[in-house]
Amino acid sequence: MGHFRKHCMSFLMSSTCNLDCTYCYIPHWGETVEPCDRTIDLEFAVAGMKEFFSWAPEPAIRFFAAGEPTIGFKRMTEIVEEGKKLVGDRLQVELQTNGYFNSAIADWVSENVDILWISSDGPPKYQDAQRPSVNGSRRSSPLVEANIKRFATHPTMQVGARATFLSQNFDKQIEVLDYFRSLGLKYVCGAPAYSSTVNDHTPVPMLVRFAQEFVPAFYHAQQNGQFYQTHLMVNFDEEVDCYCRACTTPVCPQLTSDGYVSCCDWACFGEKYLTGVLQDLIYGKWDKGSKQIVYFPEKKKSIEDRNVEHLSQGDCKGCPVVRHCAGGCIGKVMVRSGGLHKMDPNWCQATRYLAAHIPQNTGVYPVRHS
Repeated sequence: MGHFRKHCMSFLMSSTCNLDCTYCYIPHWGETVEPCDRTIDLEFAVAGMKEFFSWAPEPAIRFFAAGEPTIGFKRMTEIVEEGKKLVGDRLQVELQTNGYFNSAIADWVSENVDILWISSDGPPKYQDAQRPSVNGSRRSSPLVEANIKRFATHPTMQVGARATFLSQNFDKQIEVLDYFRSLGLKYVCGAPAYSSTVNDHTPVPMLVRFAQEFVPAFYHAQQNGQFYQTHLMVNFDEEVDCYCRACTTPVCPQLTSDGYVSCCDWACFGEKYLTGVLQDLIYGKWDKGSKQIVYFPEKKKSIEDRNVEHLSQGDCKGCPVVRHCAGGCIGKVMVRSGGLHKMDPNWCQATRYLAAHIPQNTGVYPVRHS
């Protein structure tokens, strides 16, 4: 099941965060985003759900954020309540979070969330150095680890961890996998820190170095009953026409806190705050006056044209793994390449290395992160 088959509506809940991650690709938006744009409008969210549920194969919603989604916890609960009014218990809820939240929020998550991904960089020595809290002792690991342990034993929830690796930690992937296994986690997604246009102080790593360390970690996970993936190889289980749901507008709209419709997590704000090429990923806007979502047809078409057919006539021409890559992650690639339909050789080299060392089409992957 290619990554593009994951269908859900995402709510990019909040512009602020309670962690201060060293590699974050988003600036401290809480200091610049106007108060009216910091939490998603409930009417906008409900209108989006009504439109999405009218045709979606499953009524699935996902909470993410430019900051931390649970900062907008009250609005999250309201959106779930409205979603259940529309489709009842068929509503599927996914949360992607930093896991740094209290027991009251944890109780709600336990009762209402079906799929949970917690961003954690592994053992405390990595977590606290790379993902410190904003206030207090700056140690985020005790609370995050406690929440991971709690949810890992949940009887029905699908739970995974998303770990980010800095260049100096590429060779620590097996150590991080073993740490998560000790907490009871079966699913892990590993990602190399990837510099963007808003975080130039994060060095751009040689992704093939990450790939070289990923391969033994991938097989190590298999031997220990875990599934380990990275965004560089999410489509190795089947041939695809496009990389992920971000290329399939309007299949998987992402509603931003300032009232726009985006196709990708990286385009987490609209025209007022977003700069550069990422503006090409915004294809709709909430009109408060008419209470309708207005779409931009030319932008939609440009996004949908980011597929194998068109890429094979350009930068991906002749690539032996294009059917298992389809250009890679839109947001990550375009901020390095400078265009929606351009490729990043750094990404291409790493994906080709993985394809040479990890077989394709051997069975459907059990989970889809992001």
